[in-house]
Amino acid sequence: MNALPENPLIPMGAVTGRPDRKQIHAFLKAFREAGFSQFLIYPRSGCEIEYMSQEWFDTCTNIIEECREQGFTSVWLYDEFNWPSGQCGGRIMRENPDHALKFLRVSEKNGAYSFEVRSNPNAPNVLDPEAVRKFIAYTHERYAEHFGQDFGGLVKGIFSDEPSFLYIGGAPTEGTRLDLAFYPGLEEDYEKLTGSSLREDLVFCLRNHCAFFWEPFVCKLLGKRFLESFILPVREWCDRHNLLMTGHLMQENCLGSSLRASGCPMAVTDSFSLPGLDEIRTHTVIERIEWNTLGTVEHAVRKNGNGGLAELFALGPCDMTPDRVRRQIRFVSLFGIDHYVLAISPFDMRGNTIKTGYCNPFSPAQPWFSALEMLGEDARISAAVARKGFEPEIQVRRPASGVQLNELLIRLVQSQRQWSLIGEDEEGTAPVVLRVDPEGLTAEKMPDGYDRHWDTFANGLLVLDELVPLKTCVTEADGTLARDIFLRTFADGSVEIINFSGSRATRDLRLRREGRELAFELEPDGIRAFCGWKISTDRPNLKRLVFADGVCKFRLESALDGLVLLPRQHEVPVAFELDGVPVKAEAPADALPEGFRELYLGTAPFRLGPGEHTVVLKGEFPDYPFLPSVFLAGDFADFGDTLTEYAQDGAGLENYTGKIIQTGWAEIPCGASKLRFETDGLYTELYLDGEKMPERLYAPFVWHIPERFSGKTVPVRIERCSSCGPMFGEITFPVVRPGGWTAADRRPSGKVRHPAVELEFLP
Repeated sequence: MNALPENPLIPMGAVTGRPDRKQIHAFLKAFREAGFSQFLIYPRSGCEIEYMSQEWFDTCTNIIEECREQGFTSVWLYDEFNWPSGQCGGRIMRENPDHALKFLRVSEKNGAYSFEVRSNPNAPNVLDPEAVRKFIAYTHERYAEHFGQDFGGLVKGIFSDEPSFLYIGGAPTEGTRLDLAFYPGLEEDYEKLTGSSLREDLVFCLRNHCAFFWEPFVCKLLGKRFLESFILPVREWCDRHNLLMTGHLMQENCLGSSLRASGCPMAVTDSFSLPGLDEIRTHTVIERIEWNTLGTVEHAVRKNGNGGLAELFALGPCDMTPDRVRRQIRFVSLFGIDHYVLAISPFDMRGNTIKTGYCNPFSPAQPWFSALEMLGEDARISAAVARKGFEPEIQVRRPASGVQLNELLIRLVQSQRQWSLIGEDEEGTAPVVLRVDPEGLTAEKMPDGYDRHWDTFANGLLVLDELVPLKTCVTEADGTLARDIFLRTFADGSVEIINFSGSRATRDLRLRREGRELAFELEPDGIRAFCGWKISTDRPNLKRLVFADGVCKFRLESALDGLVLLPRQHEVPVAFELDGVPVKAEAPADALPEGFRELYLGTAPFRLGPGEHTVVLKGEFPDYPFLPSVFLAGDFADFGDTLTEYAQDGAGLENYTGKIIQTGWAEIPCGASKLRFETDGLYTELYLDGEKMPERLYAPFVWHIPERFSGKTVPVRIERCSSCGPMFGEITFPVVRPGGWTAADRRPSGKVRHPAVELEFLP
């Protein structure tokens, strides 16, 4: 895991007052000294400069030039004054009232329904291509005129904030029953799609108090229009100008509201080149977290491959503790998000007289501002985590109607299941594909090949537990599944754990994976990372072939290359056949340890296909306890009678003889002074960030951690040397003499108990 060189924290720099070059210099200098390397220029309430005036561009020029001179790596633009995007600070609607957002008002009086198309003069019409062209001309093109030479260089992208067709607004009149976003041709498009009259369907549903009949179709049409009129033109403009289109949508918090605000939120979010979300409320309870939002943005992040963005902490509180800030950054990183906008970072606080509900200043106004450099270092780790590969065991289809999707996602999180969202028409690739509908839960795909439907989520999850047991989980000390955590496992085997218990007590938990268990503590608002280790070896694996009446059988799960058979040559050379074919061994037995190789010869490397294979001895050859007749050597994992290709995960090395080399990255907690892990009593060498720690030959296998590594993520290398015992296997040897040693007395243990070890950090 390589931490990114650029600090991924981005101050959302609210330009308040009318700052001159001297003020801008001092403001940016404070951020630079705190380790920041990116800055977002944010026109917001409290700004006393006319938006898009020459003075505004002069101020932006001063900011960009100061960023360049002070060594910032990225500047981000914002395409609006406040929000929502699409209005150019209200200019679009002032110049042409017809460019205000349209809506269809449905009213009822004495049982009779009437319809009227109205406008909201305070909202831009993102469904009108001409209004959007004006918006791009008045904002994006003006920025290109002034700063186009920096596009794709210092200026990385432009931020769109909450564009939507849901800002229909307007006070209801007597008898108002419904307001619906509208564009000319909506009714005709609805009839083509459904074969029905929109007005008739609206009346039917209002009379019968239901929305299911029309809402999915209208959302789909509005979403398609929104995509074609606003999102795609802005994205295409950004692509032409070598900028990333970033930002987030409106009303992301639940499925129903996001559908009404964006029509087809997944398709819209997928169309951002740097998709984002608004983590505005900082929910700290799993049942209130916006899992639908996170899953939707993750889908876009994985599809686009440019990373993702989160606007963080707008509501605060302004006394939010640093550990909670750190936790939320790491949390969103688990969904592929690697840019973290700190909202907001105002030049001064005068905007608080206008926007009175938002205050959590990530600026020198915070007494702990200088410590943000430490937060930035940790954010680099989070950004690297965000770029890891993720392979979900469950995919959930994001529906086009307002069913209880978030309820299912909450249950999957509490069950520590690994899930992601897919689109309505997207092919599922995970072992399990689920769909939520008004009647319950449907499994479109299951490991056993059978489709299923359940009336309740609980019944469906019980079947999942039977068919898809958890490979990795976190439990309480008593063995029960730990609640109020978010667990994410990555393709490289690493594990991230986030605490959402809300308790101020430290939790005593257990990580269980691959048959191993590790006790650990999880602090309030804490995070814990466990490495996905790569386990390599310095020589081939050896398998002692065990013969019964001169016959040994074993299976290959898949074809294996580079196998070598090693018959003993001492006393009488061992002769044998493989799958009925006589085998010659004339090469040096380099796969064996010194002292053994002189007594054996090896075959030329060969390939075996999957299935059962048989080795038959052609004669009577004694099989000495510590000088076996035949070894099989190769890069395989040994699971008794079955061999598989070795996956560098430690599995199948229990009988390996040689050096076991374990490499990965470890996040060393602040305050940890010692490191301990299970060595199986083997001679062990430890390297932290390439620096060799003192060797350990016997217990206690504890190492002191140099203070400079505290709070850092560093590469770790562990080398353990086994004895020669495992190569002899675990067969039962004959009794030496009556009344003497039994086989159990002198049989080698035969097992490396921990081919992969977990690190335990101590204070």
